[in-house]
Amino acid sequence: MTTTMLTPVHLATPAHAAAVEAADALFTEHGVVPVTLEDVARRAGLPIHELHDAYPTKHDLVVAVLQRWHASWTEALDRIATASTDPRDQILGVFGYLEECFADEGWRGCAFINHHAELGRQDPVVAELARDHFRQVEQHLTQLCNRAGIPAHIAQNILLLVEGARVDSAVQGSAQPARTARLGAAMLMSVYETDRPS
Repeated sequence: MTTTMLTPVHLATPAHAAAVEAADALFTEHGVVPVTLEDVARRAGLPIHELHDAYPTKHDLVVAVLQRWHASWTEALDRIATASTDPRDQILGVFGYLEECFADEGWRGCAFINHHAELGRQDPVVAELARDHFRQVEQHLTQLCNRAGIPAHIAQNILLLVEGARVDSAVQGSAQPARTARLGAAMLMSVYETDRPS
C-alpha cells in the first residue's frame, strides 16, 4: 500500500502510543464528539501537557487513530500473504482477519465507517482518510483478482462484502457476518474457477 495521509507522521514514542490507544478506546465507546483531551489524558495515564505535546488537538488524535487502524490492516494483509501464495486464499484470508476483529469483545464497528458517519460531512480530512483506506483495500483486492485470473472489477464486489460485513457485525454484535461474507466471496470466485491460471 502506498504512502499517503494514512501513513503516520509521528514517532512511535510511548506517549504517542498510549494516547492513540486511549483515544481509540474512548472514541469506540462514546463516539468522537463527547470525548475531551482531558478524558484521553486520564485514560492514557499521561499529564495533560504531555498529551498536548504529542497531539495538540482532538482532530490530531482522530487522524492518528485512523492511521493506526490502517496500519493494522496493512500488517494483516502482509500476514495473509505470508501464510499463502494462492491469491484466492489471500482474498478469503481477508475475511478470516475480519472474523478475528469481530470476535474481539471491544469491537464496535469499523473506525473508518464510524468516524466518517460522525464527522465526515463536516471534516474533509476524515472523509478523505476513509476514502483513501477503502481505495487502498480495493487496489489490493484488485491485484489479487488479477493474479487469480478473476476480472478486476470483481474486487469491487468483494470490497462490498468486506464493508457490508463490517457494518453488519457492529449491528449484530457477532462474528457471523465475516463467515457469511467469506462464503459469498468464495461463491463469487468459483464462477471464475475455470479461469484459474495453470
